[in-house]
Amino acid sequence: MKLSIACHTRKSNQCRGFTLVELLVVIAIIGVLVALLLPAVQAAREAARRMSCANNVKNLALAVQNFHDATKHLPYGIDYGRYGPENEITAPNNRMNVTPSKWAKNDNLTGKGWIVDVLPQLEQQPLYDGMKPGFQYEPNQSKNFSAGGRGGSGMGNITIRQFIAQQIPVLSCPSDPSGGVREDQWHWGNVATATTNYKGVIGDPKIGMTFGANGEWSKSGDDYWGSEPDCFESINCPGLFWRFSYYNPINFKEISDGLSNTFLIGEAVVEQDFHSAAYFSDGDWASCNQQLNYFVLAEPDQIKNDFWFDVRGFRSRHPGGAHFAMADASVQFVGEDIDHLIYRGLSTKAGGEIVSLQ
Repeated sequence: MKLSIACHTRKSNQCRGFTLVELLVVIAIIGVLVALLLPAVQAAREAARRMSCANNVKNLALAVQNFHDATKHLPYGIDYGRYGPENEITAPNNRMNVTPSKWAKNDNLTGKGWIVDVLPQLEQQPLYDGMKPGFQYEPNQSKNFSAGGRGGSGMGNITIRQFIAQQIPVLSCPSDPSGGVREDQWHWGNVATATTNYKGVIGDPKIGMTFGANGEWSKSGDDYWGSEPDCFESINCPGLFWRFSYYNPINFKEISDGLSNTFLIGEAVVEQDFHSAAYFSDGDWASCNQQLNYFVLAEPDQIKNDFWFDVRGFRSRHPGGAHFAMADASVQFVGEDIDHLIYRGLSTKAGGEIVSLQ
């Protein structure tokens, strides 16, 4: 079948189709037009994904605001029991720094993350209710969180597995295809869990970082790359979310640096940080110690097992930066070239730094 015909003369009844050369020229022209159009199409799609991502961050920030209005404190994570009262003295560097009486709060180390607290504000009341058995440990099991294929305690309770694996859209950035339900998250073994692209800001502690998989920093520990101590296993961190914040729940009044100048929630990439279980207290926070959009260039197993301490920062798949919600629930797209000291200053609630995104 001929695509088109052309007659030699007006009087001739003999017509011919395109020659091979003519057909190739047409195909080449179409290819050039497609090549010119494709970047514009891709840019439009990324703009739509970026807008959807910003809406997710905004909705999470508003949920936190509504939770705070109702309870007068921020949502919080609960430790999963890595260091119990019997290990108070032997915990690394005695980071806990609490009196024995404080350990009364360690009777129920469920591993519940702060995102669980705001599920009702995200119109996910049935999901929240379904997780309630995970808010208490099983009497015949350890008081600490545990998860395994055949059972568990706290948020690892086998009766709530269907809820732990429920991925809600507001937790997924459409530009990151590595999100969604996974079975490779730290502390969860082969248990399927929903993941989150959005994490609470712990501040700027080093989080055990020692050298950097890509060679950006040295073992000597330049304090440019984060503050000391490594506080995620303590009751005091400079930011707003970490797994021991349940000891002293944070109120907005404590943010003396100003709500509009303090990071609340930021973006993360799941395949870079295997601590991304959405409803777990060691999967819902990250640090601003590393430069924004720092990626470890290694195989997934290497990232998970060898460089986990180098990827507990914020990053996105958006070109040039990532979204952050400030404590006043405004959303900012922060460029990856932001001055690192300004970036760190924005992550603290009461550091006294004179910094702003404006």
